[in-house]
Amino acid sequence: MRRTFRIAMSGGIVAACLAVAGPASAKTVCSSGCLTNSIQAALTAASPGATITIGTGNYYENLVVTKPVTLVGSGVETVIYPNTSHPGCLSESSLCGGLASNIILVEASNVTIKSLRLEGNNPTLSSGVVRGGVDIDARNGIITNHVAGTYNNLNVSKVKVSDVYLRGIYASSGGTFNFNHDTVENVQGEGASIAMFNFGGSGRMEANKVTNANDAISANWSTGTEFLTNVIVKSGSGIHTDNNEGGLADVIRGNNVRECTIDGYGIWVFAPYVSATVESNKIYGCSVGLAAFGGAVLGEGPTFRSNTVNGTGAATTGTTYGAYLTTDQLAYGFGNLTATLTKNKFSHFNTGMFVTQTNGGQATVTASPENSFWANQTGADGEPGTTVNAKEDWWGCTKGPNKGGTCNTALGTVTYTPFLAYKPL
Repeated sequence: MRRTFRIAMSGGIVAACLAVAGPASAKTVCSSGCLTNSIQAALTAASPGATITIGTGNYYENLVVTKPVTLVGSGVETVIYPNTSHPGCLSESSLCGGLASNIILVEASNVTIKSLRLEGNNPTLSSGVVRGGVDIDARNGIITNHVAGTYNNLNVSKVKVSDVYLRGIYASSGGTFNFNHDTVENVQGEGASIAMFNFGGSGRMEANKVTNANDAISANWSTGTEFLTNVIVKSGSGIHTDNNEGGLADVIRGNNVRECTIDGYGIWVFAPYVSATVESNKIYGCSVGLAAFGGAVLGEGPTFRSNTVNGTGAATTGTTYGAYLTTDQLAYGFGNLTATLTKNKFSHFNTGMFVTQTNGGQATVTASPENSFWANQTGADGEPGTTVNAKEDWWGCTKGPNKGGTCNTALGTVTYTPFLAYKPL
């Protein structure tokens, strides 16, 4: 194995060591000038609660963290590459039955990882799996071992993860987590690839940046996830929550999603058991801006509030929608849809808001008050059987919908009187 690195400078001589500090006082596992250069060796030697400080340089390891520790690098110049190449497998398992190449596999609670760069392409290896112009060796960047147990309090901060096949940063065991100020790029190995993901747990994803991902940031069976002030660019899906099943309703607030890939979705809610809040987000250049798919519990459904949704430049093979609201649960049948929209702005779409229940179930949408529909080919459209209240909204002109000129249209089951004769602030 090849490792080149620099830990500290002392008297002009490179000190090759990994310093471990206990919670009360500094404890040096390897003193200045020694030859221990393995992060895994430092993990093995560390006491629970220790802090392992990693210097700048390149490390070629597949790490397994089995105790509560803090791993701290020196920023993006501390680079960990996978030492093995196994990005794909025949099963859909994220861990491939234990064969996956994980850069960091977490098997403990109270683990903190910060100020590192994880690079999934080891230049000395070749998998033949090329994504984004890069030969991918790592299946996962950081992932918890959900087969071994439930792990809480996973904290990942200021970590850059690039060029992995399936999961960039993944809390997979149903525990608690906090992912903040991380950067994840080029996670697009297959249709199931997700840059940042929570399965079954609760926590926060805040101030992260994701680019070139199949699915950027999401949660499945969440018991309460906050998605806050993240920036997502050039990805197939921005943020979504699926089957939010209890505990706390998910909150998606203050995020910026732009330049979706072809037929991409901005922010969406799928089959919720509790009612998520989607608020104050900005979505530009996505084929579908906001979406809601049939609920799992009668009367539960998302509230979309104060979002700005603009379809300009959206790459699409079909129709673009500012809000796509449906009872359809894709391959899982259908469920009654309840959705509330207030103070949102929809512009430059083929259809500003589309409501459908063609595959079964009842769609009930309250899009009132103070939503704005302008510069769309169709303002809002409700298919037969749906209930769509779009009163006290702005339709791009003082005359109200269906008046020609700059006025947007309100079609089908959409009720729109009284309407606003002014544009809301």
